[in-house]
Amino acid sequence: IKGLHQKLILTQTPNVKLKDCVSCHSSSLTEAEILNERGVFPIFGATGIISYSENYLIDEDAIMIIKDGSGVGKVQYGTGKFSVIGTLNYLTIKSYVNLKYIFFCLKFFNFNTYKVGSGIPHIYFKDYGEALIYCPCLDEQNKIEKLLSSIDEKINLENTLLKKLKDQKKHLLQNLFI
Repeated sequence: IKGLHQKLILTQTPNVKLKDCVSCHSSSLTEAEILNERGVFPIFGATGIISYSENYLIDEDAIMIIKDGSGVGKVQYGTGKFSVIGTLNYLTIKSYVNLKYIFFCLKFFNFNTYKVGSGIPHIYFKDYGEALIYCPCLDEQNKIEKLLSSIDEKINLENTLLKKLKDQKKHLLQNLFI
């Protein structure tokens, strides 16, 4: 997927600022506030879903980016109704752009040049929002996104299968010497 991404997106001439494609939002939720929450709506943190709540803050697809800490710049994609904690920014669609295409642009984006802070690294949208990305017409974005999404789904499926096979191997080895 990295090779295809590089060929389809990175080798093209960047033509649009990221801030012209998406809007950046943040949350004031802290991990301590949601620790004992129970509900059906996921709450995302740096490592993925960290809890569930009866309430949600976001009711649209969004790209979530870790804005501070060791995982700074890691991106996740959220759909439906969900919330994020304060260590994440979330980006929503601004113009006639395929949000999932922008997600793939950012998945392999180099945020290192935008990191600030010596102890705990941070990135700010005001800085990386000025970065130019390759943004073709909507039809081309849809084609690229569908191709990369299908490969991404296949990778996730194979990783799930691999985990199940490793669990089965562990179980069989434990029972082999009983």
